[in-house]
Amino acid sequence: MTMSDRDLKKRTGGFTQGFTLFEVLIALAVFMLAVTGLAIALNTALQAALEVRQRSFCRAELESRLAFCQAVPPPVGSTRVLESSKNHGVKVEESLIPWPLKNGQGLEVTGLKKLTIKTTSGKQKDQAEILLNLP
Repeated sequence: MTMSDRDLKKRTGGFTQGFTLFEVLIALAVFMLAVTGLAIALNTALQAALEVRQRSFCRAELESRLAFCQAVPPPVGSTRVLESSKNHGVKVEESLIPWPLKNGQGLEVTGLKKLTIKTTSGKQKDQAEILLNLP
């Protein structure tokens, strides 16, 4: 052993330069914590994106069915159901019921019906109601 190696061991307490197993394990633990945090954040972002997608599908289908039912209303007193498997993953329920309403003179306005449309996609639900004047 040369003199410089002995001096180096005396100065470092017998250890040479480099990483010990303990230092490597600590570095790996810190790295694992960082990767775990990143994975949790990514999962949360993906879940939020899925919910936004389902909500937008529900809203788009609701608006589409509302426009369609104003032109071609479902039969009065019945509920029409479109299953999600046939409708881009969105379940739709449409119902049309008579809606009694009186004018300012106390006379009943005839021909009013309440159209209710409910959409469901995953956990997302949406609903719209509108009065139609049908003869």
